[in-house]
Amino acid sequence: MSRAGTFATVAKGASYLALALNQMLRLASSGARYAIDSFADRRRYNIELLVQGATIETKENQSGAQLSRIVRIMGEVGVDQAIITDVKKDKS
Repeated sequence: MSRAGTFATVAKGASYLALALNQMLRLASSGARYAIDSFADRRRYNIELLVQGATIETKENQSGAQLSRIVRIMGEVGVDQAIITDVKKDKS
């Protein structure tokens, strides 16, 4: 095998390793978020974004921080209105 082939094989392996580590971190962070949300009584919101009366996007199950970020950038992206509803949690 030539040096270029060896280098390509090592680079491919390193990229697969980086991808695997990234996916493991994403899984751990989402798992931690679900675990905290299960015992912390955090409010969640559904947000409907409107431009000239037409719905352009609906975001569901958003946290308070995500809601704040969306409201802050609404004017920059041309959103006229937002309908925000509270998500009711099942206490079962």
